[in-house]
Amino acid sequence: MSLRIEQDGRLRRITLAAIEKRNFLDAALAQDLLRELRDAVADDEVGAILLEADGPVFCTGIDTVAGEDLFTIGRRIVKPLVAAVQGVAISGGLALLANAHVVLAAQGTSFGLTDIREGKWSEAIFRAVASAIGERRALELCLTGRIFSTPDALAWGLVHQVAPAFELDDRASEVAGALANANPEAVRAGLRPR
Repeated sequence: MSLRIEQDGRLRRITLAAIEKRNFLDAALAQDLLRELRDAVADDEVGAILLEADGPVFCTGIDTVAGEDLFTIGRRIVKPLVAAVQGVAISGGLALLANAHVVLAAQGTSFGLTDIREGKWSEAIFRAVASAIGERRALELCLTGRIFSTPDALAWGLVHQVAPAFELDDRASEVAGALANANPEAVRAGLRPR
């Protein structure tokens, strides 16, 4: 299976496990991920969701038609979505991160909006990333297709914490676990759509 789901107390872990595809979200995997996120939100036993990935790469892209609902999920859910990213997060993978409420990254992670290199443009990916880092910066990244570093992602607010790679899982689990056990009413008030 390309997704691994685990329940740890009130924390739901959703792990991308399509290592052979560098965690590229094809149409089927994108729909499975969306369904699992919705199931976690609907489950009263879940206080927070941790999205992570197996292997050296977080996500190398997404089937944009199938994944568009994933690019706005963070604005529609009232449970904290924490993402732990390592290696590479590009294009749709970056848009997926841009929807998380809290993002932790391993040192040395690379990010980019590289679809333009293949002659493609996705308004949905652009909008998702622009909502996290600002329209002007997102436009520059989409137009140039350049790769940027973890320090840039931290400075622009795309990433909230950076950890050595060997500490990423522990730090992400700690942050997500604390959010999972926080007062649900206060969390919902903070995450309600504005």
